[in-house]
Amino acid sequence: MRDGPPALPPLIFVHVHYPDIWEEMAREIADAFGRPFGLVLTHGGQARLALPQTPHLAYHREIVTENRGRDVLPFLNALQADLPPYAIGLKLHTKRSPHRDDGAEWRRFVTGSLLSRDGGDKSGTLPADEDSPAAWRLLRDEPRLGLIAPHGHLLPLLGRLALNERPMKAMLAALGLDTPVDTVEEGRFAASTMFWFRAEALAPFRSRSLDTLFETESSQLDGTAAHAAERLFSHVCERQGFVASAMEALPAIRAAAAANGAAPLDAGTLRAVSETAFGEARNPFSIPMATFWSQHRQLLHLAHLTYRHIPPPLWRAARRLIRRYSPRD
Repeated sequence: MRDGPPALPPLIFVHVHYPDIWEEMAREIADAFGRPFGLVLTHGGQARLALPQTPHLAYHREIVTENRGRDVLPFLNALQADLPPYAIGLKLHTKRSPHRDDGAEWRRFVTGSLLSRDGGDKSGTLPADEDSPAAWRLLRDEPRLGLIAPHGHLLPLLGRLALNERPMKAMLAALGLDTPVDTVEEGRFAASTMFWFRAEALAPFRSRSLDTLFETESSQLDGTAAHAAERLFSHVCERQGFVASAMEALPAIRAAAAANGAAPLDAGTLRAVSETAFGEARNPFSIPMATFWSQHRQLLHLAHLTYRHIPPPLWRAARRLIRRYSPRD
């Protein structure tokens, strides 16, 4: 840790749509922190939620919210709530992904990555004997780092905006950003909508109300304001002058920081080191054929419409076939 004032406790935001999953996630959070942290739970008020069993829970707040905007709108509303000072946050949610047969495995992979004390690195570059997740320690030490996605989850946006252009344009306008959608598509996004973040990096989301953009929940697979926001968090981070990275880049960033001495890394170095790491990471949960869908957008709209009208078991079977026989991008 570089010399400086004591770091503020991180604040963990969790949207709890599935209370049974929260029980497991609460244990994961308790195991990950050996130092103070705060917790903000958003939920529909459907069940009493047990808190993580740990002496390190320094702050706790629950916010009851309607089931609209999935985990995204509750998170945005929580950002605007009266909260204690914090510099670094963690966004989680009780992801179940009922349209997939690997939803539980995916959620555990994501939270395990973000909460890992060694960052998944077995080389010793990131010591595992500290009392907090590796991603938080790196954000604490590197002030130009603004967002850290799970391992292999900061994915290229190219080919993944076909159903999201309209809600994305509306959200960009509401945020006061003039970026063309084509330019956004050149960047990356934090898939799964779970990530560590610097509060300053997401400042536009805290300063503007976006409630009117979010639709009523109807099991949409894509093309909603929530999906648009998922694809914009890292873009907003970059527009604020920070760098969005992912867990697989942590060892390389730590090595670059050690070589740089006491001074923090600049944004250009962070970006270059991260880009190299992205090319070597594999995401076992990524939907293949992004290039194909970008070239055949009408077929994507048809697939989305079909999804909403066929039984979930048939859709899951179709996904398994696509993943098995389609080459990865």
